[in-house]
Amino acid sequence: MYVGIDHSTTGIKVACTGEDGELRTAFLIDRRDLETVEETLAILDDRVGLSRITLATITYAFGNAIDEIEAIERVPNRGVTDLVGLDYGTGAGAAVFDRLREADVPAVVLPGVHRGLDTLHDYFRHYSVLAGADKVASMRYALERVRADFGASGTFIWACASSSCMAGLVCNGRLAGFFHWIGPVHGWPDPQAVRRAADSGFDDVFMQCGLVARREDDLTEVHDITDPELLELVSLAAIQNVYALYPFALTLDEGLDAVALSGRLMRREQPFPVGRRVYERCVDLAPVRFVEPYASAHGAALVAKDVAHGADHVLGIPVGSVPADDGE
Repeated sequence: MYVGIDHSTTGIKVACTGEDGELRTAFLIDRRDLETVEETLAILDDRVGLSRITLATITYAFGNAIDEIEAIERVPNRGVTDLVGLDYGTGAGAAVFDRLREADVPAVVLPGVHRGLDTLHDYFRHYSVLAGADKVASMRYALERVRADFGASGTFIWACASSSCMAGLVCNGRLAGFFHWIGPVHGWPDPQAVRRAADSGFDDVFMQCGLVARREDDLTEVHDITDPELLELVSLAAIQNVYALYPFALTLDEGLDAVALSGRLMRREQPFPVGRRVYERCVDLAPVRFVEPYASAHGAALVAKDVAHGADHVLGIPVGSVPADDGE
């Protein structure tokens, strides 16, 4: 059994697959319920059995301290340089990471998208970090679906509308580019945000630059956004991200096999049809496919299967080390 554990904004997502890569089970634990989060591995043991796990993959925050997929016991500081800007501290995701590292479960850690990845086009190395490891996992799942649906080599744009609005470009199965500017929770700082952070600290600066915070709404409302105007802005952010990457698809390849749409807000129809609007604006670029829920956790499980089967890279990201239990 292969397991993916995704540390996302809303919670800890867990997915399990077999040798065929198909989803066996998946569940979500709200990150605000720290007591239950502490029991994540116990829940997994109850539902699957820890002894049945061949390999697990975990994502954690930026994942910017590693350039390769690494065995969890060899990763310092949970694979991150720091958590500046995210205001996560060392809460739910850190607790699960540490429990997994202490457990007798073979596991690897997935990098995020950052300038240290050799797969990226030089243009995208302008920022030191672009996205967390959960986005890489979700793109791994999208690659599986694009190849299954279109029989293609794997050149596509993956776009997410969730707590963040982000998009990644995969060319011939390798991560080549990534773009985002603004989303419901996260956004890149502007001068106003820098001035505020200079006075109060940079701990949560990205969290204060999203659409919800800038509209002075309660940040928890991102779990159930009901404002149609805000959702329309989310759709526009997703469309912008796709079109920002499209020229690179034409430069690096002959065009796109598909556009893959992911994220819980992409599945919203009321009070504004986010995914349908993005679909309508992108379908002229390439066939559009909606990605199923739990894509990030399922993708992380597929990474575990790749590594266990001896892959030397995933999306072009090298496999640096595997757990000692696998024969090292």
